[in-house]
Amino acid sequence: MRFFFCVLFFLVVVISWGQHIPNLPSLPIEQKNNNVNVLMLATDSLCTTFLITIAEGVKHHFHYTHTENIYVIEGEGMMTLGSKEFQVSAGSYVMIPKGTIHHVIAEKPMRVLSIQTPQWVTDDRKFVDPIRRPEEKPQQE
Repeated sequence: MRFFFCVLFFLVVVISWGQHIPNLPSLPIEQKNNNVNVLMLATDSLCTTFLITIAEGVKHHFHYTHTENIYVIEGEGMMTLGSKEFQVSAGSYVMIPKGTIHHVIAEKPMRVLSIQTPQWVTDDRKFVDPIRRPEEKPQQE
């Protein structure tokens, strides 16, 4: 029993220390994929923070339970958030409410900070077909 309380105390203390990364833009990410690579930076019961590199883009998707906050560290691209399309580049911030379809096309490779709330304990991402406006014609493949 004493061991259990010692372990519990250790976990509470370690988890409450927080996270400090002095130079986020230079943090290396293991390249497992040619397009999107993700590094979890920190997590607790309220949020999970990721550093993400995007070479080409991220397909249309939404999150069932997570609100996503994106801060673009470097690169640039076109982002769609619901029916809005806009340019993002270093310094851009985007808040994506849960359930909102979004995607990005990287015009220059991107590095973004993604903060998901609440804590990311399961992949609640659902990829979907792009939403087309009535005046748009389907693309030929």
